[in-house]
Amino acid sequence: MSDKKKDKKNFCPAWLLKVISCIIVYDYIVRDTSFFVSIKKFITFLSKNYDDIEESEVEKGAALILQFLGELKIDQNTYLLLNHYMYNIIEDTRPNEKGLFKSDPYEGTSEKKFSIDVFIDEFKVFSYSCRSGLTRVAPTGWDITNDENLGELGEVLNEEFSIDDMIDSMIKE
Repeated sequence: MSDKKKDKKNFCPAWLLKVISCIIVYDYIVRDTSFFVSIKKFITFLSKNYDDIEESEVEKGAALILQFLGELKIDQNTYLLLNHYMYNIIEDTRPNEKGLFKSDPYEGTSEKKFSIDVFIDEFKVFSYSCRSGLTRVAPTGWDITNDENLGELGEVLNEEFSIDDMIDSMIKE
């Protein structure tokens, strides 16, 4: 492999980091899964496919979403807002589609196109728009774990992440 090929970075697509941050919060609220376990599960997946994945960045995105949702004081329907947001990202990206006119949505980018501040601002705008009825909402009963249009992410979502996997991921660091 040439040195130029080695030096070229492969950054995670922004849509994937957005969805993963939302899934971490969703799992925390709905499934009572700790941030630590969810973050380790997704960092393991991301680090296999992309360079320079920072655990702190994923954690910060999820924490800021959770903080914002706490400020909104949405109680039992908080998960619906996350559901609608994830549904919109997936519908716009269509991660299982690729072909002649559409590139692989999981393909890394040559430059970093993800900013926590921009992402949180987008989420806030979406949240206010959703509360005003100005956004597309997920169909009743839609759950990201049951969506068949996720491609690689669907496999990771449905994998059980055991304590052994978590220990292995910590040893590799």
